[in-house]
Amino acid sequence: MTRAIGTRYFQLRAFDAVARHGSFTQAAARLGLTQPAVTMQVRNLEAACRQSLLNRSPGGRGLSLTPAGEQLFELSRQLFAVEEQVEEFVATASRLGQGSLRLFGDSPRVAMWLVSTFHARYPGIDLSVAFGSQRSGWDALFDQRVDLAILGNTGPHARVHSTPLGAQAMLAVLPRDHPLAARTQLALAELAGSRLVRREAGSNTQRLADEALAAAGVQLATAFEVGSREAVLEAVKLGLGIGFVLEQEIHRDERLVGIPVAELPACSTDAVVCLHSQRKRGAVQAFLAVAAELAAASDEGRPLPDALP
Repeated sequence: MTRAIGTRYFQLRAFDAVARHGSFTQAAARLGLTQPAVTMQVRNLEAACRQSLLNRSPGGRGLSLTPAGEQLFELSRQLFAVEEQVEEFVATASRLGQGSLRLFGDSPRVAMWLVSTFHARYPGIDLSVAFGSQRSGWDALFDQRVDLAILGNTGPHARVHSTPLGAQAMLAVLPRDHPLAARTQLALAELAGSRLVRREAGSNTQRLADEALAAAGVQLATAFEVGSREAVLEAVKLGLGIGFVLEQEIHRDERLVGIPVAELPACSTDAVVCLHSQRKRGAVQAFLAVAAELAAASDEGRPLPDALP
C-alpha cells in the first residue's frame, strides 16, 4: 500500500507540473527530471484512470486538459498547494529568507513599484513577473500560474482576496504638435474625428475608454489595434493616431502629451489580488502587507516616482 501511494504521488506531481506549464519539457525542467520520465509518469496515471487526461496536439506543439484532466488538476492543485505552503512555512518561518512568488501585472509601472519595494525588503524571495491584459491576469490567477496579480478595477469575487492600492485617472495621449496638446483637460467630444490607436481585447484601459466614449456619444475611427500600452505610445509619437492610457502608464517624453479626460477621473482602482487558498502563504502575506503600506503612503500624497505631470 505504501509503495502504491508513493507511486501515485509521483504520477500526480508529474501531471500537475505538465498541466501548470502546458509542456512536458518545462515540467521536466521544473521537477529536475528527464522529459521521458515525466511522460511515462503521466501515461501511467492515465492508464490507472483508464482515460486520457491531456489532449496532445499533432507534432507535440501544444497540450490542453481533457474534462477529466481539468477535474484532476483542480484536485492536484489543492494537494500540492498545501505541500508548497508547508515547504514555504518551514523555509520562511524565521524571516522570509527564502521562497518564491509568481506575479502578474496589467500595468508595469504599478507592478514594479511594488516589486522593487518588496525585493528591497525581502531579497531572498525569488520573484518572477509577467505582464499583459487584465483578462490574461485573471486567467493566470485562476489557473494558478501566478500567486498574485496587480490589476485594475478587479471588483469583488468570492474566490479572491483584494488589497486596494489607489485610483488612477484616464489620459488622452496626443502628439506634442497636436492642436489640443496645450490643454490641461479634455472632454471626449473634443476628440471627435480623431483616429484611435486601440488596445487589444481584454484591456481594462480600452474597456473604460470605450464605455465613456459610448456614454458621450462619441465615435472614433480605429487607426489600428495594438497589443500593449507601449505600442500605443509609440504609435502616438509617430502621429498615427491618439490613444488612452492611465496616468501611471506614461513616462515623460518630449514627443507626446498626456491630458486628463474630464469624464474619467479616478476611473480605475488598482489592487493586488490572490486566491483565498493562497493567502496564508508567508510570502503572499508579506507582499500584501507591503502593498497595504504603499497604498497608505500614496493616500498621503506620495505618488509613484517619475509620473508625467
